[in-house]
Amino acid sequence: MPERWLDPGIAGLRAELCQVQSTGEEFALLFGTHAGGAARLERRILLSPLLAKQLAATLANLARDPNATPAGASESAASDADAPAGARRMLGLVRALGVGFGFEKSFKLSPGSVQDERVILGVRPERAPREGLLRICRELGMSKAHLEQFEARLPEANTVGFGFEGGREGGAYKVYLEFWDRVVERVRREPSKPAPQLLFLGYKWPAGGGRSSGPLALAEYTCHPLLAVEAIARRLAALYPRDSPSLAAAQEILQLAAARLGPDDSFVYVEAAEEGNPRRSFDLNFYKVGLHVADLRTPLSRLCERYSIPSARLESLLGESAARPFGHLSGGLGREGEDFLTVYYEIEGL
Repeated sequence: MPERWLDPGIAGLRAELCQVQSTGEEFALLFGTHAGGAARLERRILLSPLLAKQLAATLANLARDPNATPAGASESAASDADAPAGARRMLGLVRALGVGFGFEKSFKLSPGSVQDERVILGVRPERAPREGLLRICRELGMSKAHLEQFEARLPEANTVGFGFEGGREGGAYKVYLEFWDRVVERVRREPSKPAPQLLFLGYKWPAGGGRSSGPLALAEYTCHPLLAVEAIARRLAALYPRDSPSLAAAQEILQLAAARLGPDDSFVYVEAAEEGNPRRSFDLNFYKVGLHVADLRTPLSRLCERYSIPSARLESLLGESAARPFGHLSGGLGREGEDFLTVYYEIEGL
């Protein structure tokens, strides 16, 4: 998915103290408040060394001039080499907006198959010219009906994600609208048991043949806020057959991440569906716990064995991604009814 989501539980938190810790491989920012005369650390944020440097530069710049443009706001460290060939046109169009953007890559595993030509570029719409965002959709071949809906819903969106996935006949483009503020509003209205809320709309169409070639798809991603880990595990089990290979891997990765989760914290859990096909899938955001793709080696090895994917192929994937921050996980049943699991990791934070 297109961005590193905030947890609703920290919305509105004003820090009164901060500590910084470093292991050499990552930085930890600990924020807290003074309660009853005692210091209380309440939140921890883990940063890669590169992101820590970017944050330090931004804060120093803004401290000198509060009206300055944040450091790096109009540039990206991502290069063409970070994107598959089929995504470089899209990368160029997003770069031309002149604003900072997030960059995620992913690899999708399914029986006997690996797809690693996958990227998502995340843009804050308040920083980007509206016409520029619409122009990218038109240039990439979004259908007229989807473009009209995208334009109508754009003012509500907190993030726009531009995605590409390789495949037959040139692959496919995806565009996402994220409505995070609506989810936070629902949680604030119903803090004890917030109802599910639409988080993303996802538009997908073939990249190879223009707007009239191949099927179009519109996916709705529904967020189930503040679920306990046990409740997430139950929803995963209900998505697809008990003997699903991706279910076993997802449950193992969920428990791995949960071991790093605070007692009163939760993950952002989303379920996706599309009309006209059997897709039933989930997305779980794990950025907050500071895992790296290398930490998933054991469950991914078991999954590749069940999928009949050679271990050398997995090692090739990990060779590129092992040191990258593990972002989120999706899986379930795909558009053709196939079992799958997709691992997303960060190239550059939004």
